[in-house]
Amino acid sequence: MSPVTVLAPIKLAYGKTEADLLAASKVFQRDFVAHEPGVLRRELVRKPDGTYLDIVQFRSHEDYLDVVKKEMESPACATFFSVMDLSEFDPEAEMEVNITLETH
Repeated sequence: MSPVTVLAPIKLAYGKTEADLLAASKVFQRDFVAHEPGVLRRELVRKPDGTYLDIVQFRSHEDYLDVVKKEMESPACATFFSVMDLSEFDPEAEMEVNITLETH
């Protein structure tokens, strides 16, 4: 069982600010991510082009799939997603799922 790292791009919804994203991310982390044993770590970063990247490492691909299912029913996730422009988001094309070969 190898860890899986997901790189999820984020573009802010119209009228939303970085402060809105950070506030929603904090709630998402506290009320959802912190309760998921399959999530090993999560980091939200700003890219040079003004978009963001949510980097999440999961214990396994199965844990990743489990968390994705739970996200669809979570109010904390809905709040986090509400600050994002999802109009052009295609999860199959947008998110990169990478298997970790080695950890230090």
